[in-house]
Amino acid sequence: MNLRENVIAAATALFQTEGLRFTMQEVAAALHISKKTIYTIYSSKEALLLDMADTLFAEIHREKRMLMAAPGPIEERIRAVIIALPEQYRALDFRLLGTLEEKYPAVARRVREHLETNWEPTIALLEEGMAEGAIRPVSIPVLRQMITASIEYFLTGSEKEASYADTLAAMIDIIMNGIRRRNDEIQSV
Repeated sequence: MNLRENVIAAATALFQTEGLRFTMQEVAAALHISKKTIYTIYSSKEALLLDMADTLFAEIHREKRMLMAAPGPIEERIRAVIIALPEQYRALDFRLLGTLEEKYPAVARRVREHLETNWEPTIALLEEGMAEGAIRPVSIPVLRQMITASIEYFLTGSEKEASYADTLAAMIDIIMNGIRRRNDEIQSV
């Protein structure tokens, strides 16, 4: 790994334990380097957080491409793509980002931009599912807004009952299956 990747990895690990309270000094100490060395790459903690967000979403999009190309029923690929989260980030509690807006508004804007862009492959997969009849025709702009708004809400830390990954799984289950009882559930009641 190069220094930038090491700094991002260390900062990500600290984020898991400290949330946004981690310091550049703690990142430097975790890597056994000077804080000055980190500042040769990042001019501020905000710059580091911006790069961390970009790195996270680059990994998410890489994961989505792999999931889209995977064999299997299209409904399962749609489900997996919408809530894609690379393995190395599954343990992170993204609800710790709740204070992002007030402390680092530029980073909050970047996260929102990432959530609202690069939907083209997911939209193509949804359209393919509709064309095949695997999913019913729905308004893709409405679905996209529902998913984006839900994820943004979950990132605020407002939902504390389950982990972020579990919350995403519950969201996609409701989106994919609705709230109506399925025939097999009605018969077993």
